[in-house]
Amino acid sequence: MAQNGLARELPKQNPGATTTPVHKTVVTPNPAIKTQRVPFSAFEKCLSVTLGLVVFSLAIILVSTNIAIGNSQSSLQAVQAKVSKVEASNTSHAQEISELSSRSRLNQVAKKYGLSLNNGNIRNVYK
Repeated sequence: MAQNGLARELPKQNPGATTTPVHKTVVTPNPAIKTQRVPFSAFEKCLSVTLGLVVFSLAIILVSTNIAIGNSQSSLQAVQAKVSKVEASNTSHAQEISELSSRSRLNQVAKKYGLSLNNGNIRNVYK
């Protein structure tokens, strides 16, 4: 019944009954038998050295890859900063162009130089 996973009932001990102690035997090693270690074979030595070199090289590759990623991220940030400066400059130049080409400014320049504005000769060009 112990195989079905259920608990089993142990026999009750009487407090007046004496129990015989179970003695443990101590095993002493036999001095006549000498133990020897099994030496590593040449294949096992070669295999352990090869695996050590592979692990070491993978660690070096990992560190160098992390350094390369850090360098590329910093150069990316520098390029993004330059791009944002150029975009801001382009925006300010576009605003300046629209201010200089406004109709009121063109009329003002025409009056300054004594020119008249003929609406039939005006062409609007849009990009």
